[in-house]
Amino acid sequence: MSRVISKRAAATRVALLEAALEEFSAFGFRRTSMESVARRAGVSRATLYLYWKSKDALFRDLVEQTHEDQVAAMELVYAEEPGDFEHRLLAMLEARFLRFIELTSASPHAAELFDLHGRLCGDVALASQEKSSPEAAREELSAGAERASSGGAPGPAALGAALLSRPLAPAAPAAATAPSHSSK
Repeated sequence: MSRVISKRAAATRVALLEAALEEFSAFGFRRTSMESVARRAGVSRATLYLYWKSKDALFRDLVEQTHEDQVAAMELVYAEEPGDFEHRLLAMLEARFLRFIELTSASPHAAELFDLHGRLCGDVALASQEKSSPEAAREELSAGAERASSGGAPGPAALGAALLSRPLAPAAPAAATAPSHSSK
């Protein structure tokens, strides 16, 4: 049975996830507390616990939401992006992975968060990977790879170089402006 939530509750959930992302990025998982997330979001700790029973559950939900957003963005690009194979492939890869690269490159705690992502959310990443590979996209990629091998489209090295040449978003100064935290 699906649970219907109000627009206000949905907006609160989004604000809490954004606050959690900012806290985890600025202070890492170990130094972020449920109290600090609630404070950043401007709600009580009790309100935060109405949505998640633990910091682990909050982190996992944040990862799930991030993966869902990336897959949805990739599917939108696949369905609506005009252009040739190279342009569409770059747009799909950017939609799927660029936000993750921006998040991890902006945080001094990226290694800790990436490790935790693997330990707590490996199944989420796997499910997301399966969702981001619709049959039509696989067929288009296979056809593009065949054209590339026959000289009809750019090869993987050229596509990778084009994707890596895109500028990343500047690192957020959250760690410099956020209050210090004690380990909780």
